[in-house]
Amino acid sequence: MAHELGVQMQGNTLVYPEHFATGYSTIIELPNGLQAILSDYTLNDHFFLKRVKEEEEFYVLRYEEFRIEEELTLKIDGEVLSTKNEHHAGIFLTSSLFDISYLGRKGSHNRGINILFDKNWLAIHLQISDPDEVLCTYLQLKTASFTMEPIDNEYRRYFTEMLQIEDDSPLRMATIQNRIMLLIERFFSRLYERSRSVLASPKISRYDIHQLMHVEALLTENILTRPPTIDQLAQEAAMSSAKLKKLFKEVYGTSIYAYYQKQRLSVARDMLLSGDYSVKEVGLQIGYSNLSNFAAAFKKEFNLLPSEIRA
Repeated sequence: MAHELGVQMQGNTLVYPEHFATGYSTIIELPNGLQAILSDYTLNDHFFLKRVKEEEEFYVLRYEEFRIEEELTLKIDGEVLSTKNEHHAGIFLTSSLFDISYLGRKGSHNRGINILFDKNWLAIHLQISDPDEVLCTYLQLKTASFTMEPIDNEYRRYFTEMLQIEDDSPLRMATIQNRIMLLIERFFSRLYERSRSVLASPKISRYDIHQLMHVEALLTENILTRPPTIDQLAQEAAMSSAKLKKLFKEVYGTSIYAYYQKQRLSVARDMLLSGDYSVKEVGLQIGYSNLSNFAAAFKKEFNLLPSEIRA
């Protein structure tokens, strides 16, 4: 890619030329033989990328957060995800055995990480005895829309910590490697749990999964303000309130407002850990006028009172 853009790599990092994008992609070598590419950039021109399928079998776990300008089109094995003027975030598994293409518009912002595995590594972590069964298992999950996982606050925490650590920190690479492994472990453990019930559960369409991710983004884009109502979220998702509540709980494991509550309490914990805010300031900022109610909710979530959190 550096060659095509006419620039030199800076060690393991590609800093994009301004006519193309503002930002970078960097290769990370992991001690267990995995490789990853960490990216954070804003497109300054339209960009089309296509990777043609090939016989060599490998898999990529892709964590991606897009702020979309005009339109984004992602096509994997003939299935098209096209979205306009919104935030899109997901973590999903792709294979070299299928075509994948990506069309991003000028002004779109992408940050994410791609982690590369071979089928032997994947077989071990999916607990498959025969590596040649990996593709079959992958296809079974793929048809059930199980290879795309909506991003929640825990995934975001791992990824944000990778980006925020200072370049000159002696712990930078160790921290990034640790967060990558936590991200991998969480994705595959959740995938395993969901795959056990693949035949028993009704299938959720790719469209509905995308709509649920949109709802989750609306809930968490500004956690310090009052959340949209269920009816407003249902309208955004283009489905009934009853269907939205049912599918959201099935995918995220909890009700919509319980999910929102967990996210805002996580934000409260981060604010307290920063040492920049008092308990009263945090409680008021996340919407509690009664600090006793804030303390009770915090205690229920973390088994600690807000006053017991230390930076």
